[in-house]
Amino acid sequence: MKGIVNLPDIQDEMPEVAFVWRSEYGWPLESVSDNVSFFGYEPDDFLIGGLSYEDIIHPADLEMVRKALLEYSDSSEGGLIQEYRILKADGDVRWVREKTEIIYDGDGCMQSLNAKIVDINDEKKRDDFMSIQGELGSNLSWPVNLEDSMDVLLELTTQLDAINICALYVVDEVTGGLVLVNHKGLSNDFVNSVSYFGADSVQVNFAQKGFPIYKHYSEVYPFITGARMQDEGLQGTAIIPIHHEHHFVGLLIASSSSEFIIPEGDRDSLDVIKSLAGLMISNMTMSVMSHAMRCSMA
Repeated sequence: MKGIVNLPDIQDEMPEVAFVWRSEYGWPLESVSDNVSFFGYEPDDFLIGGLSYEDIIHPADLEMVRKALLEYSDSSEGGLIQEYRILKADGDVRWVREKTEIIYDGDGCMQSLNAKIVDINDEKKRDDFMSIQGELGSNLSWPVNLEDSMDVLLELTTQLDAINICALYVVDEVTGGLVLVNHKGLSNDFVNSVSYFGADSVQVNFAQKGFPIYKHYSEVYPFITGARMQDEGLQGTAIIPIHHEHHFVGLLIASSSSEFIIPEGDRDSLDVIKSLAGLMISNMTMSVMSHAMRCSMA
């Protein structure tokens, strides 16, 4: 995609975390490399503490991983490569690529199952974002100007199948509140009523927890506009907190005027856009801080 900047660089070499399971009843874990600390765990969490590797696989991916491993162990041909999500010790979700190989002893009996896990989260973000843009048939280029990039972000959001209305908020570093910095498809009256949420507001308190909401607007309007429901033609609505490196940086509200709920496909795309928005806001904040430092030194 032409002109993209500010996307995370994909590291050429990420640490491979090694797991070895013995070919015995229950597949006991024999060893795990020290660099499992990359995901916030220690080897003893697995070897002594009773933590199973399945415990850290994302629940939505667990059955897929089990099925692939079962099919591989039955065929025993070559190696197994699969991609799925795991949970870090702090609850953060990361995409990993697993390379698994069955090891046999001299008699041809299965001896162990060796797996190497590598973090591919940044790679997935870039691939998924480019996939979204390709599916939309968009020729958008990413501006170097960080503020202009907000226009592109909202344009991309409203090109999803069901979404034609959205609003982007950024945390005010001084007050701790949420400031509406860009929007699309909303009336001036509506915008004026939701332009700022104070640091002690229910909106900020909720968003800091990091959990998205997908509801019909009639169910969430008190969250957005307070007690008075404003007729803006909103139906399916997504309220998505934005975090970057565990810091709360903003909020994305996306809505449809035609669909009763936000469809699953758009939700997956919004998750990618949310990650991109977090990176964009973080870079924008760093740019402002850098400019302020230069001015103070002038």
